[in-house]
Amino acid sequence: MSAPERKTFAKGTLIFKEGETGREAYMVQHGRVRIFKNVAGRRIPIGIVLPGQTFGELALLDGGIRMAAALAEEDTACLVLTKDAIDHMMHDAPAGLGHLLRSLIGTMRAMGDDLATARAELADLRRET
Repeated sequence: MSAPERKTFAKGTLIFKEGETGREAYMVQHGRVRIFKNVAGRRIPIGIVLPGQTFGELALLDGGIRMAAALAEEDTACLVLTKDAIDHMMHDAPAGLGHLLRSLIGTMRAMGDDLATARAELADLRRET
């Protein structure tokens, strides 16, 4: 396998949108990425990705769509992890690991939806008081 490609994103760049097909995942080398979901037309933050962490991998592991969007909060550089590279890693993984990961991913997707909905409802409650 060849060395991973490196991509840079200027502050404010939308790296990918919620609902898109995932073609690559990213490992942050430097910078900061905000992960958010859209709830009732509002951006609801669900996480921050820091150097050494990976994002965008769920869509590659389970073949689903992007569960959230990713935005560069500052100038950011990432290593690109392709679907082929991840498929290669999964092929070499111990038997049963793929099943375990798919189960965990299902749970993570549901929790991401629940978190975004709860944060949106909490923001609404705060505005009402």
